[in-house]
Amino acid sequence: MFKIYWTDPDNQAQGEETTELVQALQITKDKRDAGLRFVTMVSENTQSVGKQGVDTIVDGKTPDGQDYGWSKAGRAGRPRKNDRIVTNKDR
Repeated sequence: MFKIYWTDPDNQAQGEETTELVQALQITKDKRDAGLRFVTMVSENTQSVGKQGVDTIVDGKTPDGQDYGWSKAGRAGRPRKNDRIVTNKDR
């Protein structure tokens, strides 16, 4: 189930729901294109178990055995060895 919420021109909250993702995305797009404000879509995923995202890293691996090398500290500051540096000349 997907629920789409928006605020109408009178600043009143409105909503609509559908079971189809593609239809929910189209409704969301149509509401935004119509100039409505605070358009958002939510879903309660009944297939989800636990928190979204990676919640455990052991020896640099996710629970499913994938390598995990992201760190907030590593993304700030100077570039990493394999990062592509874009200059004004490249644009």
